[in-house]
Amino acid sequence: MTDISVIVPIYNVENYLRKCLDSIIEQTFTGEFEVICVDDGSTDKSGEILDKYAKRYPNIKAIHQNNQGLSGARNTAIKHITGKYTMFVDSDDFLKKDAMAKLYEYAEERKADLVVFDHVLGEEGSEKVARHHFKNIAEKYNDIPFNIDTADTLIYRYFPPAVWAKFYLSDIIKDLRFEYGMFYEDIPYWAFVYTRAKKVYYYPKPLYFYTIKRSGAISKANGIKSFDLFRSFSLTENILREAGYFEKFKAIHYGHYAFNLVNKMREIKPELRKEFIETIKKLDIITDFNAFGEEELHPVEKNAMIIINYIKEHDFETTDKTLKSNSILE
Repeated sequence: MTDISVIVPIYNVENYLRKCLDSIIEQTFTGEFEVICVDDGSTDKSGEILDKYAKRYPNIKAIHQNNQGLSGARNTAIKHITGKYTMFVDSDDFLKKDAMAKLYEYAEERKADLVVFDHVLGEEGSEKVARHHFKNIAEKYNDIPFNIDTADTLIYRYFPPAVWAKFYLSDIIKDLRFEYGMFYEDIPYWAFVYTRAKKVYYYPKPLYFYTIKRSGAISKANGIKSFDLFRSFSLTENILREAGYFEKFKAIHYGHYAFNLVNKMREIKPELRKEFIETIKKLDIITDFNAFGEEELHPVEKNAMIIINYIKEHDFETTDKTLKSNSILE
């Protein structure tokens, strides 16, 4: 068994891949680690670049497959994990040089199932970065273990579902798979992980650099795959119900759902807007914020519920006109 498995899904990132792989290979970590790279049918030179690195570095495993999407690439990689711990790195992002050393030492000393850590975000070609730090969580859970049973519900709301913001004990994820062919796959995956991790820690240091607004990035998608949002939250609800935690997180789940729906509705392609809004109208979810305690909903979630309720009560033409005038919340 190696110490750490690093999973890198790759698709058409020839301009970013070298920096990503260099940031992993050049880590200060002195233990054994493997880099499981899955080239998911790239049509640029990403596959060639990967093969050159794999030839140069024995601990890089190069796997090539027909395009199966981000979930498919990650699922393939998970089958090859040999490390005690696992982390995910997107191929247009990169790690701080001591990230693996810090996380491994921290997890080992505390026998952690999961370590969630800070990250920074920056636009392609820009020197400006923004740090994602969770002050309220750091103040309450500074070096204190928690889990879904012992922690405040705010943990589930504020920690990002992104898989790359976490350091996993491999045993808790080896049998988990991402939903195939779906965008927003991180949301149900986070629910899976959080319902089974017994010893979770928050490490309040930025160790990961996430590239935002990259040209061609799937996170920018505003087309037909936007409808996967409905499937993602439906799967998440099922996971929470089956694990016996839905009632505890119902307010957060529906609030988060409404917030994401409203955001996606505003950015979706104009030709898909009516279909998206009509799909919202058919949803059987609680959007009456009065059904929850005042402290259970964030103000932006409450506002999103107001908008969802308006959508359900009006036809598309009226809704569309009102939304464009931004007058629903006035």
